[in-house]
Amino acid sequence: MATSESPKSTFFQQLLRLLGLLVLATGIFAFGYYTGGKKEGEDPVESLKGQVQEVTSTVVEKSSELKRDLTLWRSLKKAKTLTIGAGEEIRQKNFGKAQTEVSEVIELLTEASAIPEAREGVEQKINSFRTRLLDVQDDANALKPTAKQKLDDIAEDMDQFIRDLRN
Repeated sequence: MATSESPKSTFFQQLLRLLGLLVLATGIFAFGYYTGGKKEGEDPVESLKGQVQEVTSTVVEKSSELKRDLTLWRSLKKAKTLTIGAGEEIRQKNFGKAQTEVSEVIELLTEASAIPEAREGVEQKINSFRTRLLDVQDDANALKPTAKQKLDDIAEDMDQFIRDLRN
């Protein structure tokens, strides 16, 4: 004989099932709320704004540094070219024109040494070149052909210095 359940027990089972589902849904909701809640005081927009400001300041600083280095590099390349030209003028016995070109190189190096926040040691090296060029200018004034070799040495040292700056 088949046993049939009373309508009361079926109703009770359905009620227990519904209650179990409600408890399960409430537990899932509570877990999601607990884990998904944001920390108090932390604003994602402000956090992102701070990150953007930090990146922007870094980019500005790096571009400023690159601009200084490029200006210095261009000045030194031009100074080297003028130094080589002055050496050629001495070789051709044009001491007056050589003195003028050496003066231009000294002026160019003076401007280059005035670049703010240049790398450490750059100003000292530029001052060394200027001192050596003043010595060459004295030799050119005295019509000494040895000034050509001094200018060649200075140009070679400038070239090495330029290569060192690039690294």
